[in-house]
Amino acid sequence: MPKKDFKTSKASPALSFISPESIEEVEGKREPLPKVERKTPPAGYKLNPEYIETKSKRVQILIQPSLHEAIKAKAEEEGISTNEAINQAIKEYVER
Repeated sequence: MPKKDFKTSKASPALSFISPESIEEVEGKREPLPKVERKTPPAGYKLNPEYIETKSKRVQILIQPSLHEAIKAKAEEEGISTNEAINQAIKEYVER
């Protein structure tokens, strides 16, 4: 099956309402996106290492239902999410 060409009015009914001149005018005005520079904090500010990482990794684990309930109950006691409780436990394990 050949690739569709959406620049012809036959392939796209919407283009029957747009003149070819206006398309060329818009395409000619495109400018590259500006580069986003990473800002450094002002002098005297310290970065919190917990917030330096911007992405998270997803890990799927299998645990016993009783252990899950215990983690969930403990997290609720401490006023944190179950995910945060698991992250803290793993972090403590790694730092040992």
